[in-house]
Amino acid sequence: MTATIVAGTEPDESRQESVPPDQSAATETTYPSPAMGWMTVAILFLLYILSLTDRNIMALMVGPIKRDLGLSDLQISLLQGPAFAILFCLCAVPVGMALDRYSRRIVLYLSVTVWSIAAACCGLAGSFMALAFARAGVGAGESGFGTGSYSVVGDSFPPHKLSLAMSVFIMGGVMGAGIVFLVGGPIVGAAMKAGPTHWPIFGLLQPWQQVFILTGAPGILLAFLVFLFREPPRRKVVQSSGAGYGEAWAFMRRYKPLYVASFVGFGLAYAATIGFQLWTPVFLSRVHGWEPGRIGPAIGIAQIAGAACIPLHGWIVDRLYRKGRPDAHLSWCFWTVLAAAPFGIAVFLVENPWLAIVCYWAFMALILSTSSMGPATVQVVTPQHLRGRVSALYVLTSGLIAMAGGPAFIGLVTDVVLGDEMKVGTSLIISVLCVLLPAALLFALGRRSMRRAHADHATV
Repeated sequence: MTATIVAGTEPDESRQESVPPDQSAATETTYPSPAMGWMTVAILFLLYILSLTDRNIMALMVGPIKRDLGLSDLQISLLQGPAFAILFCLCAVPVGMALDRYSRRIVLYLSVTVWSIAAACCGLAGSFMALAFARAGVGAGESGFGTGSYSVVGDSFPPHKLSLAMSVFIMGGVMGAGIVFLVGGPIVGAAMKAGPTHWPIFGLLQPWQQVFILTGAPGILLAFLVFLFREPPRRKVVQSSGAGYGEAWAFMRRYKPLYVASFVGFGLAYAATIGFQLWTPVFLSRVHGWEPGRIGPAIGIAQIAGAACIPLHGWIVDRLYRKGRPDAHLSWCFWTVLAAAPFGIAVFLVENPWLAIVCYWAFMALILSTSSMGPATVQVVTPQHLRGRVSALYVLTSGLIAMAGGPAFIGLVTDVVLGDEMKVGTSLIISVLCVLLPAALLFALGRRSMRRAHADHATV
């Protein structure tokens, strides 16, 4: 069944049929069984938790790292952002080509192994440059995991079920950010209390160095989990004209507002989210005088509780999509971003730190709608034979904006513009106004193009 529109006119949303655009393609090739599909999601979910743990554990050790290495807030923000993000994004391009050519499980295995070794090497760093190189290695490994996981999950479920599946997978990453605070807080606190320790081979290690090794090394073994699920079949509706990116660029140019909203809009939303995740613990420490042992569980529980809402966002979007709202992904994110902004500002204005935690939870519960809708949108609107490359471009663009820009923006505003590390909360409020709200505008502007892409795809 297809949707029909008159050339040069917008489809009537109230009369659109509810058949997803890939429905006809979905009937031509069998998807993995539901059990295998959800097993795949479960394994990738666990590995995503691991990746966010290795990525974000530094947020609980800013003070000791600054003291031992003599760093500024700006240098810390460079380690949390660009040092990680540059290779994360650049590696997405060759990884995307590899994913469309070779076994995605092999790519995933190598990715987990690389980032785990690099994460452990962060514990051996004794200077800013050494830590920056190790962080770059973490970014390179995690790039392949994110891009590969989007591709595998995208081929494991039909489009009208994809948002929920993607939401559950993404929830693992967001929960990983919460778990790193919930579990990492006490671990960091215990390590700090124990003080420097002599390790065999490595010699004297500072507490923060020990934490990096203890959290990074297990991934070297956990990488083998990717071989427990079967790789889903690739479904090529149209024969690809080549393995390069020209075909992908040509397709995206046809729906420019949609892909700008997807790449840049979600990148900005992620930038604001990451900025909150990495700098709110610093705010609680500096402004409210909290220790890591208290910050970790409080932020961790709030983060996990917010992440628990992600499948609800996916369920709502799938329901709207089935009912004939082809722009459901961007529309829902537009409204949730607008609703999240006041709570994000309130975190840094209320006097009671526990009330700040409640506002932080409300902000995360709403803004995390964007965490799964970005990759889900790309998977839904992109032809299957282009998904690996388009997903790689999505990771490249949104990752540069989010992971390089988010943490660095806060450090730059705090150090250079405001000139006072105690005003980090003001920097985070500025990020809501200057980074998050423009994302909502892009979501609104991309909806019409998404409806057109849906209609064009449905008539193929």
